[in-house]
Amino acid sequence: MFVKPLHREEIERRRLFRRIKGVGFVLSLAALSSYAIIRQTTSPAFSVSRGHDTAAAQSVDRTSVLAASYVPPADSSSSDYRLVQGPYGVAEVPDLVLRDTQRDKDLHVRIFYPSETADGPFPVIVFSHGAGGSETCCDALTRHWASYGYVTLQPTHDDSAQQRRAGGDSDARFLQAVRDALKSPALWESRPRDISFVLDSLPQIERLVPALKGKMNASRIGMSGHSMGAFTTEALVGARIDLPGRPGTSFADPRIRAALALSPQGPGQFGLTDRSWDGVTLPFMGVTGSLDSLGPIASPEWHKAPFERSQSGDKYHVFIQAANHFSFITARTLLPGRAAKGQAIFEDVQCAALAFWDAYLKDDPNAKRYLASDALAKFSGGAATLDRR
Repeated sequence: MFVKPLHREEIERRRLFRRIKGVGFVLSLAALSSYAIIRQTTSPAFSVSRGHDTAAAQSVDRTSVLAASYVPPADSSSSDYRLVQGPYGVAEVPDLVLRDTQRDKDLHVRIFYPSETADGPFPVIVFSHGAGGSETCCDALTRHWASYGYVTLQPTHDDSAQQRRAGGDSDARFLQAVRDALKSPALWESRPRDISFVLDSLPQIERLVPALKGKMNASRIGMSGHSMGAFTTEALVGARIDLPGRPGTSFADPRIRAALALSPQGPGQFGLTDRSWDGVTLPFMGVTGSLDSLGPIASPEWHKAPFERSQSGDKYHVFIQAANHFSFITARTLLPGRAAKGQAIFEDVQCAALAFWDAYLKDDPNAKRYLASDALAKFSGGAATLDRR
């Protein structure tokens, strides 16, 4: 006689995540996921080559399929798009401080770049972290790009919990930083201004880091970011933002040639509206997944808005089954049983992202053929799809 109530409880338990819309629950999940990411990026055992060798080993059973229309790069013997470590060694500047006298603030920037002195200049990619994060985020992406001939710059924004603690705010916590970012128009504005300041500072960066002299190609700049960093990316390529008393504000920076948004942000958040993307014309790729629903208004359809509502031409949308909000920046998962799946999803992201950069920052014809083909879908066994318009 107890079967029926137990069955009902089990149903309610399984439906709990879909039914709960409270921000507190969502932010708690974000904190746990962010902890996993922080552990990854600050681990003393981190190794670039070992990490990429592992990725290649785990993808062997997925490399036998490739769209016939795609010609693999000369340096790749498998059907992925350049998953193994690239031909360049990678050097790091862990924390460069730039002084913005106009805004009276210091901006901390992490840099990865090809270490060979004879080559260059290389395209530049600026990467913006998610709300509450910092420059320590996402190096599995940015190191990989640097190994294929890119200079990556990762600034730390004012919403960073780590930076706020370093500045004397002992009560600053990740969850509070996220809450502040969601409701603070001042932060929505300061983020894109941070990126434009970084681009203004490229000559100064070369002076401060002599090894970078002649290595940054200021005519080939890409912009990328995750979550609130995706919002930052959208703003810099022309998405208009409603600020108090200043509707339709533009932060577009004409130096940017292409943009990659990981978990793109849709209307109703950060001042974005239904018409924000009407004027976005630059090459743009958004990446989301079936479990990318962190927040009360987020959904896979919501994340697709920048792709659907921007001007057609050189627009791409990657959708990955079982990918959650953090799958796009790390292979690490909270559940050990999902480790293989997390690695496979991250490989799909790596393939799509690097192909996009090669196509639009290096004019690589092989990369453009890859993006025009169904290679990613076949490589992923149908888990990843790539839409174009």
